[in-house]
Amino acid sequence: MLDLDLLDERHVSIVKEAITEDRIGFIVQSIHANDDPAQVLYGECLPYLIDKDGMEHADVVFVPALEALGEAPVLDRHMLKLVMDALELNSLSVLGYSLSSHSVSDTGSWAHIRDQIAARPELSSRLVLQFTGIPAFADVALAINSLSEAKDLGCRIAIDDHRSWTGIICALTRKHRYSTTCENGYIVM
Repeated sequence: MLDLDLLDERHVSIVKEAITEDRIGFIVQSIHANDDPAQVLYGECLPYLIDKDGMEHADVVFVPALEALGEAPVLDRHMLKLVMDALELNSLSVLGYSLSSHSVSDTGSWAHIRDQIAARPELSSRLVLQFTGIPAFADVALAINSLSEAKDLGCRIAIDDHRSWTGIICALTRKHRYSTTCENGYIVM
């Protein structure tokens, strides 16, 4: 996996196989409030993959390939299930996951994400959908609609890289009237 080219399609089959064999998991990294670093706002869930030899690979090894190949929604759907399962197990936790732009700007991919959230509405208020370091959406109106749907379902939205997201942030804050800035430069709505 480490020696594959970024655009090698084998990344996709490796991840799909790891999902099927339950070899994808996550670690939690705390996201703190900007104005009070002692306050943890939520735990960001960072995926890892365990290969067939038992070696653990961090997200930086396989996620960029999935994003470059347009296959990140496969991982996003699985990770969202894992995150929501964890929320179900701990009623005090607030967890977030960084969705790819493909999962929000493609209607079919978004439908899978939306349906997972809608199926467990009691968890949505403790779910943060995070967007960081991803390119601008091809269809901004669709992205705004998808993120607005997530807000309507009760989720929080965390956005990094404010400059390229200015239109989306403005549209969402007009509708939902809430934002705060976090330690890592995220705007959480």
